[in-house]
Amino acid sequence: MPALVPLRDQRLQDLLDGLPLRPGVYLMKGLDGTPIYIGKAKNLRSRVRSYFRASGDDRAFISRLETELGDIEVVVTPTEKDALILERKLIQMHGPCYNVSLTDDKNFLSIRIGTGHPYPRLLMQRRRPRVDPAADAPGRWFGPYTSSASARQTFRLIQSTMGLRTCTDAVFSSRSRPCLLHQMGRCLGMCAQSLATTVYAQRVEQAVQFLGGRWEEMVDELSEKMKAASAALQFEEAARLRDKIRAVRDTLQGQPLVDAAQKDRDVVGLHREGAAGVVVILRIRRGSLLGANRIPFAGLETPLSDLTRQLLAQHYGSGADLPAEILLGAETLAGAEDPEDLSALGEWAADLRRGPVRVWVPRRGPALRLAQMARENAAEAFRARLATASLAEDRLRRLEQTLRLSRFPQRIECFDLSTLGGQWSVGSMAVLIKGAPAKSNYRRFRIQQAAPDSDVDMMREVLQRRFRRIIEQSESGPDLVVLDGGRGQLRVIETLFADLGVTDVDLVALAKGRSEQKAGTKVWDKVFVPGRKNPIRLRPESDELFLLARVRDEAHRFAVGYHRKLRSRTHLRSVLDEIPGVGPVLRRRLLTHFGSLKGVREAAPAQLALLPGVNQALAVRIFEFLAELGETNGSVSNGS
Repeated sequence: MPALVPLRDQRLQDLLDGLPLRPGVYLMKGLDGTPIYIGKAKNLRSRVRSYFRASGDDRAFISRLETELGDIEVVVTPTEKDALILERKLIQMHGPCYNVSLTDDKNFLSIRIGTGHPYPRLLMQRRRPRVDPAADAPGRWFGPYTSSASARQTFRLIQSTMGLRTCTDAVFSSRSRPCLLHQMGRCLGMCAQSLATTVYAQRVEQAVQFLGGRWEEMVDELSEKMKAASAALQFEEAARLRDKIRAVRDTLQGQPLVDAAQKDRDVVGLHREGAAGVVVILRIRRGSLLGANRIPFAGLETPLSDLTRQLLAQHYGSGADLPAEILLGAETLAGAEDPEDLSALGEWAADLRRGPVRVWVPRRGPALRLAQMARENAAEAFRARLATASLAEDRLRRLEQTLRLSRFPQRIECFDLSTLGGQWSVGSMAVLIKGAPAKSNYRRFRIQQAAPDSDVDMMREVLQRRFRRIIEQSESGPDLVVLDGGRGQLRVIETLFADLGVTDVDLVALAKGRSEQKAGTKVWDKVFVPGRKNPIRLRPESDELFLLARVRDEAHRFAVGYHRKLRSRTHLRSVLDEIPGVGPVLRRRLLTHFGSLKGVREAAPAQLALLPGVNQALAVRIFEFLAELGETNGSVSNGS
């Protein structure tokens, strides 16, 4: 037997030697008594002792046990299946840091058809908690769907083709006439008209067949009804059934047949690098691929066999529909304590499904190809996720180096201005966090004190108000401030920061490059940096410019949008009030009739005179006033 690592606590050493040779659950507790890892075993002594062998296991999770482990507690169970059920309950209860927790932040959508009512309800819910697999949860559940768009599309299709009710029982019992959904053809309207429960039950069964992947039977049944309606000269009913068949087939287009055996299967693939990876569950029904659940994880040093087992317990225990077969890729069981681990999982799944479930690892043939496809999907999903995450950080690192910043630009704030001839002057702040726009953090400023014709003064006011708020309210500030302007604005804000005592923020000003006809060259965008005479020029295709241009464009868009909103509130409506003879009532009448100020401006005097309250002289006055105003209006400046 392999030697064990000597433990600092002789009590733990004695505990390992005295563990029972029976199935059960073990709880590894930290120095403060909190569980840090929970697992199940067919043989508690063999399993727990395997964590402390002197060789053969280089997982970081194992190496930390020597310093983090305070106690080991075991619970003996009658069978390995009981141990699996108890393991899941304890993980839900304690949430150990080294165990798998793959619950999505939002949870996935599932579709449920209720029971216990003559007319069962169709509804869409987040997947339900089902702690006890033997509990009789009401209704039949389908999903979960990782794509909410796919779930809602399927839900609408069931609504439109089957006409199942979606209202609550209280609303259903209190209605005296059909609702709008009935008029739209999306509900049979049982609440206010007689409908045999057997007819509704047929619709429910059709919906169950479709959601369970057995759509061929449903299409065949609808086709027979369509032919019967056509033979009975009920052409409207036949057309309605034809449209249902077409909707079902349109929805099912693009679902490839990947399994010639046409079985209902879930195929589990895993790709892992260190403590991070992705698990993919391919949902195959009647041989067609309905979808793939992609579940990323990070910071999990759990053994692969435990990770797979705990994942499946969480996934199916939370309401996912269970097929008759679950195929596992060989990579999901690397380091498994015993191949019979699968039999316990199969018994637990069978209780949950109330029918046999085969959990197995294919070694050859078409099933092996399906497992390989799941593993390849997991690897591709991990690469895509890794590339996206690293790309943003690489760009920020490159920006930090190119601009010689004093800190990593985790949070970037960019400021811009917008004004029209010194009127309705506004400022804006756009924010990038980890390279991505954080729109909930955007801010806008109405210029209050600065001279409206001075971009430098307005920029100073905006930055002063922003950083006074940071200082007075102890808010977290930016790592990098970007000004959409040139050297003049940079110098003014440098002085402002010195007056306010702001020393822990990098500051740059971004000036747009302009095309030059000479030699066919283009002036690159320039970045002015404090303490540097010459600006830093950024290539048009560089990652650094991508980030700065992104936040600059966001700030410009936000500023111009706010400016237009103010103008639409004041200028565009009040300009009509400046015309002698036009009051609030006539102004509203003009805007309502012509749709906008532009429509009023483009109207001829003869068209204006057709409105009640507008004589020929007033029509000419309105036309001439707006024409003169259009000739004298200036253009919007973005303050750069």
